[in-house]
Amino acid sequence: MLRRSLLILPFLILINISSSFSENASSICKDNPDGIVTEYFSGGNKMVEWKCEGGHLNGVSNMYYEDGTIKKKSNYSNDQRDGVTYSYFENGNLSSECRFDGGQLDGEHKFFNEDGTLKELKYYDKGKPLDKPANWIGTAIC
Repeated sequence: MLRRSLLILPFLILINISSSFSENASSICKDNPDGIVTEYFSGGNKMVEWKCEGGHLNGVSNMYYEDGTIKKKSNYSNDQRDGVTYSYFENGNLSSECRFDGGQLDGEHKFFNEDGTLKELKYYDKGKPLDKPANWIGTAIC
């Protein structure tokens, strides 16, 4: 039970961090409306870099593990995730590739095992999960 709780804890922390940043996106850029806003771990390494333009999140923002390796790359347009968000395991391998349109999950989403093999495919249409995409033909891997 304790092991399961310890495995879930980092995921819940990441969801909480991501949610709070999404809800308060423009407040991130208030002190640097046209530049990079950087937050640091207590040890001094970068935790996150937000790209701000016109007082809003616009462009690629990066999140890091404490050792400095990339954790997530997300593109923002007017404070909403837009385009592909890439998440990485601590070993540097891709853990997920998710598409967003106007802040909503949209299209094909790939989830990978730590060794880089494909684990799962999911599909969304404007934020709603789909069982299969409209153009589904057997097993789809893009």
